[in-house]
Amino acid sequence: MQPTDQMPLGTATQLECGDRIASFILPDQDGAPATPVADEVAGKPTLLVFDCGTDDDGVYARELTALRDHAEAFKESGATVFAITRRSIADNRHLHATHDLPFQVLSDADGKAFKACGLDPTPPGCPVVTLVVDPNFRAVRAIGGGDAGSHASRALTDLVRLGNEYRGAQIGAHPPVLVLPRALTLADCARLIEIWHQPAPTWQTDGMHCEGYAVETGNFKVRNESYGLVLQLVVRDAQVQKYLDAKLGRRIMPEIRKAFQTTASQREEYRIAGYDAAEGGYLPAHRDNPTPETQQRRFTMSVTLNAEDFTGGALRFPEYGGQEYLVPTGAAIVWSCSLLHEVLPVLSGHRFILGTHLFGT
Repeated sequence: MQPTDQMPLGTATQLECGDRIASFILPDQDGAPATPVADEVAGKPTLLVFDCGTDDDGVYARELTALRDHAEAFKESGATVFAITRRSIADNRHLHATHDLPFQVLSDADGKAFKACGLDPTPPGCPVVTLVVDPNFRAVRAIGGGDAGSHASRALTDLVRLGNEYRGAQIGAHPPVLVLPRALTLADCARLIEIWHQPAPTWQTDGMHCEGYAVETGNFKVRNESYGLVLQLVVRDAQVQKYLDAKLGRRIMPEIRKAFQTTASQREEYRIAGYDAAEGGYLPAHRDNPTPETQQRRFTMSVTLNAEDFTGGALRFPEYGGQEYLVPTGAAIVWSCSLLHEVLPVLSGHRFILGTHLFGT
């Protein structure tokens, strides 16, 4: 993993921020097994602080002492800190005692955690890499470099943001939907909007049928005026499909298996939908699998591409109350195709989402 949270729309094969990290169990400085997905620490943000250098000049030790000095702030944020090295248990015990560290130091002699986090080989110029991980064990940011103390302050900024994002609230009726922040990066979302704006043949639809699917071989647009108001780009570009399959396949599909104990192994074509306030863009209440042609659909996935650029346009599930869903840019919402749902009118700006229907056993 490179120390960045942005990536151009080119390849999605390497681990990057937004991905869920594979779990691991490592011995701590006392030889006791430790894992960041244990029940007592799971569901909270985590800092994984990797020793990626030789530490001949004490860079890693200085970083750990800086984290130690911010221990109270990390405690208030609810975060758990794990230092991870390739050293022996005995060496980690010495490191832990010498610097009076209030967190565990884990020994990763065979590099399994380094590999799981994309840090093998080590990124050049990064003797220390700190991963900020959200409560669902997904990477939020990789902070690289060797400036002692800078990791702590930058990580705390992210933890405050995560605290706001995951702040609990009492709710009433609530539909059985899955909300997943950071399914796509900001750069991904901007690139998909650019693709929507590219010239493409446009076909009309009644909301159920469109001849363009049988005629076109490349990207094309579908205008829906008789059943809501939305202009969708059907994505047939092979490179874009491959990129989205790789990224969303590892970010969305495992979450569906975990939350709903079922597997969605196939998808329909990706569509980038634009709802323009100038024409009152909206979709009326409907289900996504009411016909013989659509009954194989199991889940709908929608990723918001530009939450800051429009008002209105909330997603609502009227069978389960009036709660309106407006999620941040890059966040995905997944729901059963049998749920009645609607997109309320966009009041200003232009709402863009990436969507598809998922199915399989």
